[in-house]
Amino acid sequence: MPMLFSTRIASIFFAAALIGWGIMHFIAGDFMAGRAPSWPEGLPGKIVWAYASGLLLIVAAFSIIFPNQKTRWTVTCTGLLILAWAGARTLVIVLPALDYGGNLTNLGKSLTIGSGALLIGTTLTAEPKKYIYVLCCFCTGIFFLASGIQHFIFIEFVKTLVPRWIPGDVFWSYVAGIGLAATGIALITGFKRKLAALVSAWMVFIWFLILHVPRGFGEGANLNEWIAIFEALAVSAILATIYWKSDNL
Repeated sequence: MPMLFSTRIASIFFAAALIGWGIMHFIAGDFMAGRAPSWPEGLPGKIVWAYASGLLLIVAAFSIIFPNQKTRWTVTCTGLLILAWAGARTLVIVLPALDYGGNLTNLGKSLTIGSGALLIGTTLTAEPKKYIYVLCCFCTGIFFLASGIQHFIFIEFVKTLVPRWIPGDVFWSYVAGIGLAATGIALITGFKRKLAALVSAWMVFIWFLILHVPRGFGEGANLNEWIAIFEALAVSAILATIYWKSDNL
């Protein structure tokens, strides 16, 4: 695989995403990583929580960039925080309502990013435990499978995400949906997992370059677009890490 996605480069990409989200915590005054549900009404301490969690993300990012004895601890805490505050709380929303829209997407993102942090944190200091690798593959696979299906259910919305200079928006939306679903199945079952991780890492990184970055700098861009930029960067890094570790676990 080209060196763009070596394990070291992948970890730095993930660290960049953590720094981006951490800064957004201070700008928005809320928890931004993993698309967590809104702060509970009537509960005090929102700003303190936003700043403290944002600081943790930034500290974890720098511990990834400059690995040390505390790297595994800080990045693991960050992953668990995202899984708990974003993932678990969104799961409570999704299950009773059987929500197949935005909340399901947010759940997939939080589970993928949280479990990815656990995998990358352990990869930097030692070979990750197999159960962490399997957890990350399963969470990412569920997210990709669900996203692939959503491409068909919500095609009218998905086609609007295709850059205007690319012809055939519906065609490419369906192609992306098939690719996402196939990747999800491969990550979950283990069949052609390494190949799926390789192809999807590049697929998401290309989306980062031609879709998310232009939208982030485009007219009417907002924090939501920048959250998506860092999500794409983080997910591509997680997939690259899965690829590199697939032969060892």
